Amino acid sequence: MERKTPSNTHKVLLLLGVSVMGVLCVAIGLLPAYHLGEAGSRHLFWFQLISIASVLGIGGLLLYEERQVRSLRKQLAKKAEELKKSEERYRSLIESTEDFIFTVDESGRFQSLNNFTASFFGGTPSQFLGRPLSLLFSEGVATQQLKLIRMVFEFGKSVRDEFMVKTGEHYTWLSANLMPLKDERERVISVLCIARDITEHKKLESQLVNTEKLASMGTLAAGVAHELNNPLGVMLGFTDLLLEKFDKGSQDYEDLKTIERHSLHCKHVVENLLSFARQGEGESECCDINAAVDEIVRAVEHSLEMDHVELRIELASGLPRVKGDLRQMQQVFLNLINNAAAAMKGGGVLEMKTALDAGQGKVRVTVRDNGHGIKEEHLENIFDPFFTTKSEGEGTGLGL
Repeated sequence: MERKTPSNTHKVLLLLGVSVMGVLCVAIGLLPAYHLGEAGSRHLFWFQLISIASVLGIGGLLLYEERQVRSLRKQLAKKAEELKKSEERYRSLIESTEDFIFTVDESGRFQSLNNFTASFFGGTPSQFLGRPLSLLFSEGVATQQLKLIRMVFEFGKSVRDEFMVKTGEHYTWLSANLMPLKDERERVISVLCIARDITEHKKLESQLVNTEKLASMGTLAAGVAHELNNPLGVMLGFTDLLLEKFDKGSQDYEDLKTIERHSLHCKHVVENLLSFARQGEGESECCDINAAVDEIVRAVEHSLEMDHVELRIELASGLPRVKGDLRQMQQVFLNLINNAAAAMKGGGVLEMKTALDAGQGKVRVTVRDNGHGIKEEHLENIFDPFFTTKSEGEGTGLGL
């Protein structure tokens, strides 16, 4: 009998779409054909059919999985794009704000900072990365901020602080909030600092305090005026009566004049205190500026000479009269002269000049000395009530 050997391998090629998803090889070459018979052929047919169905099932599953992967990739790409846009939006927000925003490590070295912070201190962000706080802040401020940064790292809680920084000759008050940045394990990895310029707020605070001081002084001055002016008036009245009973040149007369002089001085002190407290308009009149300056100069020239201060006076002729309170103007001149003399310990030169500023229709009075001058950082405060650079007990800060 002739043997018919079936093909060694039946191959089922599975094509899904344009991709070859799998090949199923069924090896039956080892079985003689006569062993198969009719029943064996049926069995082989069903085996092949089941194999093809299995391949189709696996292929369908793989196709489903591939479609799922593609869908997930699209979603991931979309989320990445959204995240990128969100990051750009927040970065734009940080870079456009006029707040100081930066992050530092536990040693106080900059990890990042926005453009506003860098430009405020005269640089670019890359110039400050990895550099210490002391590069931008004074030693005292840097030390204090480093203590707060280490507290945030240790306790993981936000802290607030106010401090002053200097750029050139300009001082700026900052209110800072230091917040912890944590990883997935809740460990602090850096500190975020957001600070805001509160210089104007500090000035308003100071003005409010000064206003309250002046209000309190007004109350005090009213009481002082009531308690002192009445007895001073009685003293001066009786002194005047007693002066009529004694001859000029006698010892009694001179003693009474001394009492009168000191009583008038006390009355003048009370009036000055009231004028500072009330901040009123005063009595306006037409004044001769040259005469006002000359009167003050004659009153202080002896004391200036004793302090070795050379006085140089230049009074312009033909000045028009000006409208104002003569006594208040003379008080200002006197305060300026006293301040100048105090700045020239050991002697110096004091100049007073009057001139007509025809362009502005005003009379100008100039007081100039060659003393140590006023520090630039104090110039903006010289007209603030109670501001003084003198030692305690030497000045009230009310002169100007």
